[in-house]
Amino acid sequence: MRYKRLVLILAGMLVVFVALNGVIWKSWTQDLITDAHFDGGDLTRMGYIPGSKMPRHNRVDLPRRHISLKEYAGQPVDMVTIGDSFSQGGGGGYNRYYQDYIATRYDMTVLNLDHYKDVDFITTISLFLNNGFLDKVRPRYVLIEASERGIKELAHPVDFSRVEPLETVRGYRLYPHASHPPDVSFINNGNFKFLFNALWFRFTDHGLFGDVRVADLKGDFFSVTKGDKLLYLPYKPKFGAAEVGALNENMNMLADRLSAHGIRLIYMPYVDKYTLYRNWLVRPTYPESQFFELLRPLAKRYQYIDTKELLREELAKGEKDIFYADDTHSSWKASEKIFSVVRFP
Repeated sequence: MRYKRLVLILAGMLVVFVALNGVIWKSWTQDLITDAHFDGGDLTRMGYIPGSKMPRHNRVDLPRRHISLKEYAGQPVDMVTIGDSFSQGGGGGYNRYYQDYIATRYDMTVLNLDHYKDVDFITTISLFLNNGFLDKVRPRYVLIEASERGIKELAHPVDFSRVEPLETVRGYRLYPHASHPPDVSFINNGNFKFLFNALWFRFTDHGLFGDVRVADLKGDFFSVTKGDKLLYLPYKPKFGAAEVGALNENMNMLADRLSAHGIRLIYMPYVDKYTLYRNWLVRPTYPESQFFELLRPLAKRYQYIDTKELLREELAKGEKDIFYADDTHSSWKASEKIFSVVRFP
């Protein structure tokens, strides 16, 4: 009888365990950590945070589209772009490439290049200039985009004389494939991470698992259930005036080299999510990055796009979903705003 009772207890515990996983999975975590229903951003998945996932599917309805390097077949090109995940449509969803807004609004052919190995974007463009590719393409503009978090590498010394064969540089792809959430069964450790994080978030701004932070906003800035919550990754800028000055000088030197070939350089640093929304937080946790404030007054021989200033104008109007609630990337609204204002001389 004792063994029979023990077996019944174990069987009951197993049933409860399976049932609990099933309830949590169907109610919350299947939606949070998979794309079974629709695509979403990394922040809700990494933090197991419900109420902020923004449903989206990749869709483009702009009449003109940019081309990738593998699609280039010798046709005339007006602008070459290069950058991090923002330049690769990292946020996904509706009209996810800012290059398509440029192509459509300004009737341009836009070619997006891949980042070469582990070198910075300035060096990569210099390599394409030195190996003759840009002379072959003959664009009027080169646009470098870089997120605020990654600007420090642009301040490092640049070897503008470095040469790499064209086929070596153009054959390398930093972003070879789009990433998708892993396939998981309904019984998984994410269910229990969800429970522990939900408890932890009641007492602090971060969960027990993951680096995602949640902060209260002074209003609804996102079209989701928890529209007054800012999901973000901690950002402590590790640069000062010296680094920003060095970055600016690197950009000026590249601008001079491109100008000698009839090409104008455009630099578009992309504001960090926390930096953008900080003025609208109830209780800011981190100091505000001063990158844009340090860069603005410096003498520039390139065209500068101030994304912080432009996008904060939209937030001041109460515009929602400039960034995705569940992601570190901006939405199509940011691209539409930026390239409805910017002019290319």
